[in-house]
Amino acid sequence: MVTFCLIGGKQNKSPMTNRIENHLVGMTNKINPTILYFPFAMPNYEKSNNRFKEIIGDLKCNVIYMTPDMISDFDKLLNDSDILYIGGGISDNLIKMFKDLNLDTILKKYINTDKIYAGSSAGAMLYCKASMGDKDMFYDNFHYYNFKMVDGLGLLDLGICPHYQNEDLIFYNDVIKKYDFDAFGLEEDSAVIIKDNKFYCIKEEPKVSAYYFSKPQFVMEDLKEGAIYEKTISFRS
Repeated sequence: MVTFCLIGGKQNKSPMTNRIENHLVGMTNKINPTILYFPFAMPNYEKSNNRFKEIIGDLKCNVIYMTPDMISDFDKLLNDSDILYIGGGISDNLIKMFKDLNLDTILKKYINTDKIYAGSSAGAMLYCKASMGDKDMFYDNFHYYNFKMVDGLGLLDLGICPHYQNEDLIFYNDVIKKYDFDAFGLEEDSAVIIKDNKFYCIKEEPKVSAYYFSKPQFVMEDLKEGAIYEKTISFRS
């Protein structure tokens, strides 16, 4: 069955680090696995593709960088790939695109295979039931405003808050209490790997954090790298 990798976003730094991506490549157990990179959460897909090229660096893998003329071949491209990696950007637009073009149906078609579905920020939100988005967010007087919950495709019965290192997102801890699913708060450069009902976190550097909120109490739990966590039922919808 599909393994999910939810990434809280990537820090804009140079040089890029790719500990998370290196882990994903290793999970395939292939010498030169194929990654299908989906860049269309960003209006400028070329910028997204170029950024991912920096992240991948010299990892031993074959990357297919999608362009608009390749969308009609998404089914075949996904079939031929080991990892689907959806980049960050505007979650609302990305989710609408998957629904309008029936790409969500294609995702579900391969849900019981051994592929890896990875996503960063908006790309991670896509897989979830509802997550904290920032399409209408703005910055004023040292604070960020207008975050909102966005419904995803619901392949996973949970929610996430990417970019959780932003102190103004602390209100997410109360928002999720209105929902009937578990949730994660993921700082940039942190990721949660989910295999059915087990999960663990990967971090680009020790100072980065990832948090887990389990219903019904939604107590905030700081995830420790190297630990494998387990719940009684699957995250899959």
